Order: sequence, then structure tokens, then C-alpha cells
Amino acid sequence: MTKQLSDEELTKDLELFQSLVEALPEPRKAKVKAMLETETGLVFLSAPASSRTEFHNCFAGGLLRHSLNVTKFLNRLAKGFNPGKWQDGTLVFVGLFHDLGKSTDGRGSPVYVPNPSDWHREKLGALYELNKDVTVMAIPDRTIFLLQKFGIELSEEEFLAIRLADGQNIRENE
Repeated sequence: MTKQLSDEELTKDLELFQSLVEALPEPRKAKVKAMLETETGLVFLSAPASSRTEFHNCFAGGLLRHSLNVTKFLNRLAKGFNPGKWQDGTLVFVGLFHDLGKSTDGRGSPVYVPNPSDWHREKLGALYELNKDVTVMAIPDRTIFLLQKFGIELSEEEFLAIRLADGQNIRENE
């Protein structure tokens, strides 16, 4: 059975997300809010985090849920290692937007589209497939591309956090 968020869960995720965005320092907050008011924001908030049910959050709104979970984890981790160091919104920003590149190409086209094949959906759990109209690009690269498109500057630490977010799961990070 396919996971689907209830209206209550979606509302709760959106409220938490909005409160975290509101807590970002200016001028970043204004730029993030401007991005979220475009097609990019709409697609980001409704995108799945993955294409297959065997992976995490393969459902509409899954990317938002994943991003919130990463943000919570980063904040817990920071408290354990260096409380007080990350008070500038860096961890919240990186947690929320590290996988922005999984959502859209920045022109309103989603990266993942519903898989038209009943067999792939039912037998393999491949609910989504890559949109053939979207330029092939690594997720971190598309994330950084989208952020710069909206004038959202990154510190060196943020750039590295996004570039290395997939850790050992990608060959170039081995």
C-alpha cells in the first residue's frame, strides 16, 4: 500500500516549515520566501523524496517531510557536539534545502513524475520516474543551481554540506 500523508499531517509539516523559514535571518529569509512563492516552491512542497517505495518518503509531500526530519536531526546533532555554534540559521537552511534539487528544474517542471506503468508501480514499487524533460544533473548541483538562481548565497560550509549531503552514497564522495 502506498503511503499518503493525511491533511492533518500535511498541515502540520507546512506549519513547521513556515515557522522555520520565518526564523531565518534577513536577507536570506526574504529571498527564500520569494523562491517559495514561485513554481519552484510549489513543486518543492509537494514533491516526493524518492521514486521508489523501498526508499524514503516516496509520496507527495515526502521531500518536505524528509527535509524537516533532516533539520531536526542536524539540530540535535549540533547540540551534542557544539551547542551554540550554529545560531545563525545555517543548520535549518541546509536541512530544509539540501535536497531542493530533487524537486524541480527551476522552470516549474518536477524532477519526479508519476510512473505511467502499472507493472513498475505495482511489482517494483517505482511510483515515480525521472522527468525526461528535465536536464540530467546531480541533485546537489541542481540544488546549488536553484539557490543561486534565486540569489540565495551560500557560505563555504553550506556549499560543502549540500555538495556532500549524499555522503558515501555517491561515487565522488568515496
